[in-house]
Amino acid sequence: MEYPDRDDLVVVKVTQILDYGVFAELLEYDKAKGFVHISNVSSSWVKNIRNFVKANQVRVAKVLNVDAEKRQIDLSFAGVSTQREKQKLTEFKQVNREEKIILTLAKQEKKDFDTVWDAVADPLIEEYGSLYGAFEKILFGEDVEKLIGKEWVKPVFELVEKNVVVTKKVLKGNLKLNSLASDGLSDVKAVLAVVDKAESCSLIYSGAGSYAISAEARTFKDAEKLLTKTLADAEKVAKKKQVNFEFKQEEK
Repeated sequence: MEYPDRDDLVVVKVTQILDYGVFAELLEYDKAKGFVHISNVSSSWVKNIRNFVKANQVRVAKVLNVDAEKRQIDLSFAGVSTQREKQKLTEFKQVNREEKIILTLAKQEKKDFDTVWDAVADPLIEEYGSLYGAFEKILFGEDVEKLIGKEWVKPVFELVEKNVVVTKKVLKGNLKLNSLASDGLSDVKAVLAVVDKAESCSLIYSGAGSYAISAEARTFKDAEKLLTKTLADAEKVAKKKQVNFEFKQEEK
């Protein structure tokens, strides 16, 4: 049986709650069992352990100690921040979704899971770092025939198209425009029209000559190119119309 290393973060499911601690299954390690002592259930004082954990609850725990001979794994909930727990659970759910897609592909092609994993998943992970990253590339037309072979390209694309939703990347910023000219409002509108016409860009008035502008694309790099070009075009019009132009980008 495979075991985690000390200080690893693992996804567990609470299976039994006792007055002095909690037993849990490690979902990433063939359901190996671990134990969380009451002193490690929370960083705050625990009077009633059942106020802090529930049966069948899925949590993230830190590995304190592993004794492979005794098959004993000591865990802690207290050493995991809320942010880190959320991140770990998101990663776990994503891996599960990826494995389910490969399992569906195996059933569809009437092959065993390991064969399909070796033929499809392994080369894609090696090339792109993760299956999800590879699936995004495939959806946007990346040619993976050299990686997985011609016979897999069509079934993989069709399956990914049905099961994977790509979250586009968005860059945002604040655009300030003002003009002291008699026809200043019309000039400002001319600048805004450039942004409005730009593909995958949006503009929302936020008051006092300020506008929230955003650009959406499949990668931050593409979104940045789009936003940069749109702003450059708008600024040209602003200079021509003598409209004061100021843009500040939000952090990613």
